[in-house]
Amino acid sequence: MNIKYEKVPGLLQEVTFEINKEDYAENLRKALNKQQRSANVPGFRPGCAPMGMIKRMFEKQLLVQEVDQLVNTSMDQFMKDNNVKFIFEPLPVEGKSVVDFEKPDHFEFVYEYSLAPEVELDYAKLPKVVDFKVIPTAEERENFIKSLRERHGNYVTPETIEATDSLSVKYMDGEEEKDAFFFMRDLNEKAQKSFIGKKMGDEVTLALKDAFTSPMALSRFLKLKEGEQPAADNAYKFKMSIKHIGRIELAELNEEFFKKAYPDGNITTEADLNAEADRVIIEQYKPELDRQFMNDAIEMLIDNVAMELPDDFIKRYILLTQKDMTPETLEEKYKDYQRAFKWQIIEGKIVEGNDVNVGMDDVKNYFREYFVKNYFGNFNAEDVKDRVDQLVNEAVANKEYVKSVYDLLFDQKLTELLRSKLNIDHKEGDVKAFVDMLTARTQKDAAPAEKKAPAKKKAAAKKTEEPAAEETEAKPKKTRAKSTKKTTEETK
Repeated sequence: MNIKYEKVPGLLQEVTFEINKEDYAENLRKALNKQQRSANVPGFRPGCAPMGMIKRMFEKQLLVQEVDQLVNTSMDQFMKDNNVKFIFEPLPVEGKSVVDFEKPDHFEFVYEYSLAPEVELDYAKLPKVVDFKVIPTAEERENFIKSLRERHGNYVTPETIEATDSLSVKYMDGEEEKDAFFFMRDLNEKAQKSFIGKKMGDEVTLALKDAFTSPMALSRFLKLKEGEQPAADNAYKFKMSIKHIGRIELAELNEEFFKKAYPDGNITTEADLNAEADRVIIEQYKPELDRQFMNDAIEMLIDNVAMELPDDFIKRYILLTQKDMTPETLEEKYKDYQRAFKWQIIEGKIVEGNDVNVGMDDVKNYFREYFVKNYFGNFNAEDVKDRVDQLVNEAVANKEYVKSVYDLLFDQKLTELLRSKLNIDHKEGDVKAFVDMLTARTQKDAAPAEKKAPAKKKAAAKKTEEPAAEETEAKPKKTRAKSTKKTTEETK
C-alpha cells in the first residue's frame, strides 16, 4: 500500500491511502474460507457450500470489511509513525477518493484531518480568578456541635412537650383509629405552640395541611406510599391524643462524650471540637466552591487564550457524526460547541507534563475513606479492615462507580493544578457572602444589554473511557469513525 502525504501550512492536512489488490488479497482469502466453514447455504451441509457460491454471496461484503479495516489500521499507524497530534476524526474528502468495489484492483482513499491548534499559556499575563473560602459562623459551629451532642445524648421521656421533642399520637380518620409519629421541628412555629407545654394524654386539634413545614413531612405523618401526595382539597384536620413524648438530652462535653464521638482520641477538648467543627463545615462547602472556581477558571481561559480552530471542518464533522443535527441548528449552537472544544484543547495543554493521572489505587483509597467515614467511623480500624476491603472490592467491580470516582478525582487534581498556576484573587466570608458575590456578579452580567452575554458555564472536562453522550456531543475526540464505510456510501 502507498501513502501519500505532504504537510502544508495551516491546521488542515490531507493524506491519501492507495490500496491495490495484493494489499488485501490474503486477508480476503482467509475471510472467505472462514465464511465457507460457517455458512448455512440451502441444499448444502453446513460448511460444504462451493467456494464459487460463497464468493457470489459474500465476497463484496467481506471485501468492504477488509479494505475498511486496512484503511483504519493504516491511518492509526500513519498518525503514530509521524507523531501527529490531531483533533476530531479524519474525514473523507468529497470528490477525491476513487472507490469502486465493482473494480477492486485499485482504491484511493483521501482524508482530511486537523492538527491540534498551537496554544500558548502565559499564566502571568492572564486575569485573576476569584477563589472563595467560606469561614464558618458561630451559629454553624454551634449547630454542628449540638447535632453531635444529640447523636451521643440520652433518650428520655419528659412530662411536657418542648420544641425539640418527638411525638407519638393517635387520632380518628373517619371511623378508623390511626397512629402517627413526627418531630416538632417539622411543624411551623404556630403549630408548635399548639403542642408546647402539653402532656401525655392531652389532646390537640389541628389542620395538618397548614401545620407541617413541607408536604414531605405531612406525607410521613400520614404514612403515604412512595410517590403518593397529600390530597389538595383535604385540610387533614384531626383531634390528636398525645401517646408519647420523646427527647434527646444533649450529651455533656466531657471525657465520656469525646471517647464516644471520637474513639481514635484525636479530639479531646472543646477547643479541638471547635476546630473539628470548622474543618467539617468548610469541607461541606468545598465541592461547591471548587466547582465555582473551576467554572470561573474555564471561562477566563476560554476568553483569554488565543487559538485558531478549523471551524468549517468542525461543522462538517458534527453534521456527519450527529444524525439529528441540521445546519440551521448547528449555526445556533456552534458558539457553545466552539467554547467546549477550546476548553478541551486548553485543558490538554494545562495537564501536559503535570501529574493529574488517576489510578486504580486512588479510586480504591477514595472508596475506603468513604466507607470508613460514613459507616465505620466509630470502630477500630483493624477490627473492620476485612469488611471495608470487601466493600471496596465490590465497589470497584462496578464500572459506573469507578468512572464516577475517576472523574471526581481527576477534577480535584485539575482544580488544584489550576490553583497553583493561575493568578488568584483570594476572598473569604460566610456562605451568605459567597452567595451575595455570585448574585451581584449575575446581576452585573445581565444588566447592560450592550454587554456580551456570559458564556454558558461548563463543568470541568472529564477524562473518562466512556464519556456520556451529552458530553461527547461537545468534545473533540481522537478516535475515528469507520473510514471506508462512509466513503463507500458516498460513492454508491
